[in-house]
Amino acid sequence: MDFSATHVGFVIASYALSLVFLSGLILATLGRDRKLRAQAERLDTQRRKARA
Repeated sequence: MDFSATHVGFVIASYALSLVFLSGLILATLGRDRKLRAQAERLDTQRRKARA
């Protein structure tokens, strides 16, 4: 990559913005997964108590 090009700032900003958005998507997905697993565990516990 030619760092002396006139558009290098745009390229770097684009990569940085992509990194920020992808990181956000990953964190949102992991957070949602954690929340859904906890909810499934609570429902499973309630179901076991109802059978007993």
